[in-house]
Amino acid sequence: MKKTIIAVAALLVIIVGGGLAAVYIMMDKIIETGIEVVGPEATGVSVTVDSVDISPFAGTFGLHTLAMGNPPGFTADRSFAVRRFRIEVDPASLLEDVIIVKEVVIECPAVTWEGLKGDNHRQIMKNIESYTKRFEKPADGQAKDGPGDGKTGKKVIIKNVYLKDGTLDFIASGEKLATVPLPDLHLTGIGEKSGGETAGEAIRQTYEQVYAASVRAAGKNSALFSKKLGELEESGRKILDEAGGNMDDIKKGVGDLFK
Repeated sequence: MKKTIIAVAALLVIIVGGGLAAVYIMMDKIIETGIEVVGPEATGVSVTVDSVDISPFAGTFGLHTLAMGNPPGFTADRSFAVRRFRIEVDPASLLEDVIIVKEVVIECPAVTWEGLKGDNHRQIMKNIESYTKRFEKPADGQAKDGPGDGKTGKKVIIKNVYLKDGTLDFIASGEKLATVPLPDLHLTGIGEKSGGETAGEAIRQTYEQVYAASVRAAGKNSALFSKKLGELEESGRKILDEAGGNMDDIKKGVGDLFK
């Protein structure tokens, strides 16, 4: 009987241990899939990740080559891309209602700026704001679009967000006309005053600051952008005049602009 109990216990250890190992091995894929599902819901554009590496016991998560698409009506394939996205959390807080994120490091972000005011990012901001409003609490204290029990899920406090070595690509007619540096950012204390923010609200606050940094970069280089647009417009008129309405010549001339 004793041997039977030991055998059953050993089998349970193997099953449970194997299950935990499988979850650990698959966790990177689970997180990657989650980002690619929730990301579009929040931003209104496609979100893809090449790979994810995690160390849950150390509380570190890394995303490699995260890319966001563009809203309908814009020409570039991407609105935002990040070479590496690193997150460090307090592991003990993962079991609490409020997750403590020690730092988020966004390395080498590339922002695609369409229109002098970055209208593609203005639209994404509107999409994120609409998404976060779904989880605001009305007078009865229940989340508008949360689970049926009224809970809004875990919240986060993000102590530090760093944005480093970024660039802003100015796009017109689907072509990159100029690339300028994006100023580095250091954000602190997201969710600290409120005791925690929803993930959607934390995304909104972070994206708002990235957009503000992009506005500053665009404003600083507005003369360059206007000059490039003027050159594009002038070249377009010249192509039309020289082509005399011949579509093949027009297409060739437009192609030559961006060589």
